[in-house]
Amino acid sequence: MPVTTGTGGKRKGDFLTSFLVFLLISIFISGFALSIVSFFYYLSQKKQSERNLLALSQKIDTLSNRVSKLEELLKAGTGIERIITSANYLSNLSVDLERIIEELTDDPTTGYIRLFVIGQDNVWVTFRKGNEVYFSRELKPGLAPYKFYYFKEPSIQTQYSIKVPRDCSIVLGKPGVVYFLVYGVGTSKHPTKVVIWKDSRVENLERDFSLYIPK
Repeated sequence: MPVTTGTGGKRKGDFLTSFLVFLLISIFISGFALSIVSFFYYLSQKKQSERNLLALSQKIDTLSNRVSKLEELLKAGTGIERIITSANYLSNLSVDLERIIEELTDDPTTGYIRLFVIGQDNVWVTFRKGNEVYFSRELKPGLAPYKFYYFKEPSIQTQYSIKVPRDCSIVLGKPGVVYFLVYGVGTSKHPTKVVIWKDSRVENLERDFSLYIPK
C-alpha cells in the first residue's frame, strides 16, 4: 500500500523554515541597525570629548598666562612688590609711632594704670561697667602697651590710650599674674603704687585700689 505525505505536514515544515529564515534576517538587520546607532553615538561622544578637552586646554592656558603675569608682577623691584612692601611698612610705622607717642606722653594732670603680666602664658583682661565693655583683650607676658586713664581724657589719643570709668570692674582670666602699675594724678614717669590682685575680679577700680582722684 503506497505511503503519502500529507499536505498539512508539508505546509507546517515550510512555515517553520520561513519563520526561522525571517527570524535570522530580523536578528541580522537589528544587529546591523544597532551597530550603526552605536557607531554614530561613539562619533558624537568622541566629538563632545574633543570639544571638552579643547575648552579645558584653553582654560589651562589662560590660567597659566595669568599666573605667569602675577609672577612677573611679584618679582622683586616691580610695582606690586613695592606697593605691598610700602603698605606693610606704613602700617607697621603707624603702629610703632603710636606706641612711641604713647610712651613719651606722660601728662601729670591725669592718672592712668598700666598692666604687667608675669609668667609664660597670655592672660585675658576685661575692663567693663555694667553692660559696657571698654577693653577686652588677651595680653602677652611683659608690660602691655596700653594706658588705662581713669581720671580724664589723655592729652594725646592713640589706639593704646583707653579711657575707663573710675568705678569700673576688671575681670582677670588668671588671678595673681597681673601687676597693676598705678600712675596717680599729679605724678610723672613713675608709678605711685604697684598692685597685684589675687582674685579673678576687681569690683570697683577706685575703691579697691584706693585711687586718689581730685574732686
